[in-house]
Amino acid sequence: MKYFLLIVMCILSFSYSYADEHFVIYRMGEKDQAAWNMFRKYFSAKGYDMSYYDGADSIDKHIENANKINRSNGTVFLAIDLVFGGTNNVLVAATNARRGKGNIPDIDEVPAIHINNSMELATMIAAPFNKKIKKMPLFMVLGIDMPGIFLRLESPRDKAGEIFDRLHEGLQKYVKRGKNER
Repeated sequence: MKYFLLIVMCILSFSYSYADEHFVIYRMGEKDQAAWNMFRKYFSAKGYDMSYYDGADSIDKHIENANKINRSNGTVFLAIDLVFGGTNNVLVAATNARRGKGNIPDIDEVPAIHINNSMELATMIAAPFNKKIKKMPLFMVLGIDMPGIFLRLESPRDKAGEIFDRLHEGLQKYVKRGKNER
């Protein structure tokens, strides 16, 4: 049985690394409609396949959202706090979840299944911003069964294009990873 699961996991990981990416965007923070409209327009024009969900402030609502997200066709989870105003500031965070010893992971262990891909995603997104990745407990990735990170993007409204360009650069690196190895 162990060998069967190992073979299935290898096949799934191989097929995953060459699949088209569908980004799940989990809107955190104030949810400024004008800011999110700019975000949607920018990434729609670039041809990204994205689904949007509003972040939750209670565990019950989050579990409900996590179930919907896990049933979706999403392959990457980005929890984003988008703030216009102030200075240019970016935070890229990955979970520090650990894998349990049991066969069935608890809700707080599910993100650890994807920890390597999450760190790869965080690294590729942090690079264009010249930021280091923060490892911390992330409420928003609890129960999410796909690679996921948290981003706080803060920028003056007139500089939003620059921050979106850098995010696009990081996402493109992640999407194109491994494609030259074919």
